[in-house]
Amino acid sequence: MHTGSADPADGPREGRLQLRDGRTLAYAEWGDPEGRPVLGCHGSPSSRLERHVEDPGAYRRWGVRLVVPDRPGFGRSDPHPGRRVADWPGDVAQLLDTLGIDRTAVLSLSGGAAYALACAHALPDRVGAVGVLGGAPPPDVPWPWPGWLPPTVRAAVHRPSPATAALLRPVFAPLTISPQLLPRYLQLRLNPADRRVIGRPGVRRALAATFTEGLRQGAGALAEDRALLFRPWGFAVGEVTQHVHVWHGTQDWQVPVGLGRVLAAMLPHCTPHWFAGEGHFLVFDHAREVYRALVG
Repeated sequence: MHTGSADPADGPREGRLQLRDGRTLAYAEWGDPEGRPVLGCHGSPSSRLERHVEDPGAYRRWGVRLVVPDRPGFGRSDPHPGRRVADWPGDVAQLLDTLGIDRTAVLSLSGGAAYALACAHALPDRVGAVGVLGGAPPPDVPWPWPGWLPPTVRAAVHRPSPATAALLRPVFAPLTISPQLLPRYLQLRLNPADRRVIGRPGVRRALAATFTEGLRQGAGALAEDRALLFRPWGFAVGEVTQHVHVWHGTQDWQVPVGLGRVLAAMLPHCTPHWFAGEGHFLVFDHAREVYRALVG
């Protein structure tokens, strides 16, 4: 079953797909319906409403069709108990079939990197170029933990146990109280470049909308998503054969640039782009060059 909506041309055009196992997958499309497709793998927390431009009309002008599905438990997609990172390409393949998309580029922001690379690995005939914005490597690499994370949680996240999500849930629960204020919170705690970007009303509105929608079902999906990133992803990043572009700000305080450098080194076909002095949300200043690298 597939249902769509008649939204303005620039989006979001909303849709829902019933997957073969009965779950609902929600998605949104931005830009030109006949444009060159780009599958968006949203951050964590985020949703199908995630976009990388202040003016969604830019996608139409660039001839881009951005398709962003909600991962399980985010937005309006049903949870998928016991899921793994490597399960996501199966959902994506069904969505591409439904939308009549034979081949697509993939672009991820932050916590979506693992899912974008999983799609590239599992669907080599359908995924072309891959873009990673502010992404981190798999858990083979020790992560620098923020000081506010309790030691018990730090010790648990690397253990391949479903209990990890239960430990993380109370950590993220406060975010669900006023998710629309998350951009303001980030603006206060991130580096000056990110504060400048998030200070723009258009960026703040876009982030508030996608964060709020992403947390619609509570903190459970966010806790599960973060826990999965610290467990084996189910595939070897070094086996990704597509060309991967990595964009990372040297002053990214969310995902330190050292992690981006490690990820780039692990990918056999990678073009890294390091932006001196910029932060986690640099894409809002560089979206045109990012999309040009992926679809021309």
